Amino acid sequence: MNSSTCYHCGLPLSEETTIRQEDRAFCCRGCQQAWAMIRSMGLSGYYQHRDAGAVGMQPQEIDQASLATFDDPLYQEKWVHPVEHGCLEVNLILDGLHCAACVWLNEQVIRHLPGVQEVWINFATHRARVRWQPQQTALSEIIAAVRRIGYQAEPYDPSQQEWQRNRQDRRLLTRLGVAAFGAGNVMFIAVALYAGYFQGIDGDTKQFFHWISLLLSTPVLLYSGSVFLQAAWRGLRARRLTMELPIALGAWVTYLYSLYVTLRGYGEVYFDSVTMFLFILLGGRFLETLARNKTAAAMERLLNLQPRQAVVLRNGEAVTVLVREVEVGETVLLKPGERVPVDGTILSGQTSVDESMLTGESVPVSRGIGDPLVCGTLNLDGGVTMTVTRIGEETALARILRLVEQAQAARPPIQSLADRMAGHFVGVVLLLALLTLAWWWHDPAQALENMVAVLIITCPCALGLAAPAAMITVMGSAARSGILIKNGETIERLARIDQIVLDKTGVITLGTPRVARLLPAAGHDEESLLTLAAAIEHYSEHPLGRAIRLACQERGWQPVAGVEQVCNHPGVGLQAQLNGEVVRVGRATFALAAESGSLPALPADVQQPVTWSACSRAGQLVGWIGLADPPKQNAPQVIAALQQMQLPAMLLSGDRRAVVEHVGNLTGIKTCISEVLPAEKEAVIARLQQEGKMTAMVGDGVNDAPALARADVAISVANASDLAVASADVILLNRDLSAVVQTFRLARQTLRIIRQNYWFSFFYNVLAIPLAMAGLVAPIIAAVAMPLSSLVVVGNALRLRQPEGMPAVSTSPFAKGG
Repeated sequence: MNSSTCYHCGLPLSEETTIRQEDRAFCCRGCQQAWAMIRSMGLSGYYQHRDAGAVGMQPQEIDQASLATFDDPLYQEKWVHPVEHGCLEVNLILDGLHCAACVWLNEQVIRHLPGVQEVWINFATHRARVRWQPQQTALSEIIAAVRRIGYQAEPYDPSQQEWQRNRQDRRLLTRLGVAAFGAGNVMFIAVALYAGYFQGIDGDTKQFFHWISLLLSTPVLLYSGSVFLQAAWRGLRARRLTMELPIALGAWVTYLYSLYVTLRGYGEVYFDSVTMFLFILLGGRFLETLARNKTAAAMERLLNLQPRQAVVLRNGEAVTVLVREVEVGETVLLKPGERVPVDGTILSGQTSVDESMLTGESVPVSRGIGDPLVCGTLNLDGGVTMTVTRIGEETALARILRLVEQAQAARPPIQSLADRMAGHFVGVVLLLALLTLAWWWHDPAQALENMVAVLIITCPCALGLAAPAAMITVMGSAARSGILIKNGETIERLARIDQIVLDKTGVITLGTPRVARLLPAAGHDEESLLTLAAAIEHYSEHPLGRAIRLACQERGWQPVAGVEQVCNHPGVGLQAQLNGEVVRVGRATFALAAESGSLPALPADVQQPVTWSACSRAGQLVGWIGLADPPKQNAPQVIAALQQMQLPAMLLSGDRRAVVEHVGNLTGIKTCISEVLPAEKEAVIARLQQEGKMTAMVGDGVNDAPALARADVAISVANASDLAVASADVILLNRDLSAVVQTFRLARQTLRIIRQNYWFSFFYNVLAIPLAMAGLVAPIIAAVAMPLSSLVVVGNALRLRQPEGMPAVSTSPFAKGG
């Protein structure tokens, strides 16, 4: 291990927290104790296996001593965390995954272990999240099961992720280089052999070229092509037909036949076909790896938003500690320019915070005492202290990352069907390849060549990639726009929705009251009315009071000075003294009834559904302030866009009928249901479903949770309650209501592209199989056609990177460059 990193976990060392023992350095006391226990148990070989990366370890070489380390309580304290129902959950990094079939095989093996409840594997990041009952299965048994089928697994360490990925890339690049060298030279020799075939060639020279080709192609097959053979063997050991099996059979049958011809000294060899199609396949795999690394890098950029260290107040002193050592309830000091290390609330200070990583909005927001701070957001211009409320996997940042990973790893029903078809498809391919050997009685060489072409050209990679490529791409595209989709099945349901129900407050409207109308009394103007009310409301934290202050600030007016003896009357308003006169703001009965027996009537033309507050001075009316929760600026355009997509909108709210219908008229929503309780909201959704409508519900509050849970698709908007988020299938991090339209457009385009990919895969195989069986496609052409078919599928899926009708610019961390 590097001297600047922890000997046990590999994290960078800090001078303030480094603990040294003997010739080793540790980042914290927990790592030191874990090392001490591993050494006392005689398991020091664990570190040698870890540092070597367990490269090339075969299934029979599993070290039981090193596996025991994974069950050590101190070790699990760092990498394993408890979840509901007494289960444990761990993130594993898997080495050796090459395609969707590898993912499927590992999932099947892990899922069939006793006590394993859920397993998600993200092919883009090579990470697996496993949830299991520790009473039935140990972590070491899970890792051993993966190693038995030839893959490597160990707890995911973010600090080692880039190193592991670079190591895998180097290994793949080395295999590609060997294949390129062998294929290039063998092809030169093949040119001479083909020329000799037509123009004549000396027998000894021809045999010499055969032996040179054999020597060059052997390392290509045994080293570069070993990835396909190993993957095929893993599948057979697990009694599964994987996509690598036809590739491995095609390469080995062609090689063995050419070896037989070389030893016999008569006939034609096909070493050029073996080396070239392995080179092409590895080249396609390397390009796929580069694309996958970009996806993994985007996920890591989000993870890296969390600082590794935090400054904590302990015993009155500021102490720098690792973030994982911070505890709930502690006080953290945050300087300008620093990222928030954990979730918490501000204890003291005022600042502006860049929350673009959370909401996708670039405009900083003001935060003061009592306001929440979210892990990963950027403190811009003020020093604050904060109380820690959530740490580790419970922070908003960790939950967002977990949702994205689960969404990418989850398989929709349409993809699950393809996975099942792929296994049967391989069996059909093998049968057809055997039938192709019927050519043997006519021309053995032609029969062999045709069989190899069938095995290669019908590789079901395009079928296997049809849905995963689209899903991974759309999850990244959605995340860049501030849209988190929990699973692939949600995308399918979204595409079939034909009725959308929207809550009013916080969804269609801003969710906070604003001053909608100022009606000054005779002898007063709007400025005198608003500045007087704002001077008194300066001492209030009521939402209506904040709206009055905000309106005064937006107009550039200064509140009246000299207000004193402010007294709050809960539920009715505020009272204060100004130059010896009583000033009141609040309900009309409070502001005027104490001094006047009757209330002045509002003008007939302002009887709109707003909340009216009265302001009086010395018992005389100064004016009326009308407050309302206005619709979001783009709400009418969003509703119109939904209607164009054949998605009729319904407004569902517990607010007064006049208010709900007024908002409906302003936004163009024709169907409005008002004055409903949470249970009644759920009943409305159930009634729509009974009428045969696929219903989506958009909400943000606790009162929306039952309706969200009932809906076919539940969508929660920014700043939604935790319960609403828990009930949601889609979470919109951006406050912009247009994200609702973008979500439906994404879903419909994704399902359309998946169907296009499946149809292409179907017609490709229907066309390719007869041509290969008839001998019209040579193995070398098949080797080119197979990866090209996969590239067509991936290229079609990449159109989702810039979906139809969605902007290209984003401020989310998922965007390129962070």
